[in-house]
Amino acid sequence: MATVVEKKCGGIGPVPASTSPLAAIAAQSVSDTIAEWKNVQPSRALDATWSLIRATNAYLETNEPWKMEPGKALDLVMGDALEALRIVTILASPAMPATTQDVWQRLGMIGQVSDQRVGTDTQWGRYPGGTTVTKGEPLFPRKKI
Repeated sequence: MATVVEKKCGGIGPVPASTSPLAAIAAQSVSDTIAEWKNVQPSRALDATWSLIRATNAYLETNEPWKMEPGKALDLVMGDALEALRIVTILASPAMPATTQDVWQRLGMIGQVSDQRVGTDTQWGRYPGGTTVTKGEPLFPRKKI
């Protein structure tokens, strides 16, 4: 995603659409994740979080932003994808604090991801856009066997 933002959006993350098809999926993912953490079911909480990742991947595969020309349509797709990633980053932070902090910073967000409040800060539309998105090294590099 960062590569597309770098190449097609000049490295600046666009604002998400308030009417994104991912918004309802994100709300359900947040709700399910909260419930599973409250039930002390971390694997189920992460699966609920990953439901948003799966939906975002499908959204990107359907829209193929890497094939789009720079412009409003591309900005909407990438803004939505970045917003979904921002929410996933907050939801996954209890399980992967260092990795999610790295993603948080790559999204151009300030402060600590661990300071974000699930429920309030995970509402759709809080990615501000206009931030520099950086690619960085792979978060989960492949190991050679």
